[in-house]
Amino acid sequence: PPWLTYTDMNYQDYSQLRGEAREAFDAIEDWMADAFGKNRDTFVGEFDEESQEPLKRGMRYFAAGRSKDRRMFASWLFPKFQGDVNEARYREALVDILRVAGSSVAPKTRHKLSFDLGVLYFTADGGGNMLGVVASEDFPMAQAFKFLQEMLDVYDGIDISALDKADAVWKDERFRNDAFGVRDLAIAAWKRYARKEDGHAKDMNDQFAF
Repeated sequence: PPWLTYTDMNYQDYSQLRGEAREAFDAIEDWMADAFGKNRDTFVGEFDEESQEPLKRGMRYFAAGRSKDRRMFASWLFPKFQGDVNEARYREALVDILRVAGSSVAPKTRHKLSFDLGVLYFTADGGGNMLGVVASEDFPMAQAFKFLQEMLDVYDGIDISALDKADAVWKDERFRNDAFGVRDLAIAAWKRYARKEDGHAKDMNDQFAF
């Protein structure tokens, strides 16, 4: 019957998508094993600490840096997360990834690392620059990577090598946190992926049930 054929086709599509998703997760785990080897758990444990305040849902933090000298040229909390006491630890997680495995992150590949404060999603461009976000574990992975792709497109039109001549202003934290003035573009992109429950403590989930 037509309805049976339709159901079978849907199941086949679902199975294919599930297989592709499984391959993507396997690739992430393989990359983690290659990059960190037996030190993976030790590395993650370096920033696995309990939060000093209730963790909030959503995509909280963005950062970007260069693998060749580990200079961070973007670092900020998104709206709804200003004042997050874990900001320094989010940054530390990105810096540690940049230090340990930044040069091995292939352009436009997608990676994730879970730790006590949430999930770190990261990717890289073709110039050895790494971009990442920290989000709650319930935030959709696909949305996080869509945001990162938008940021890759933004930085693609910027000469990041100009940082080689920026020693004179590098001591200015405001410069380091948004060296190329793209924060407003990033926040506009973030708003397209933010959910109504974002910014609220995770134990408030039932208030947003449909």
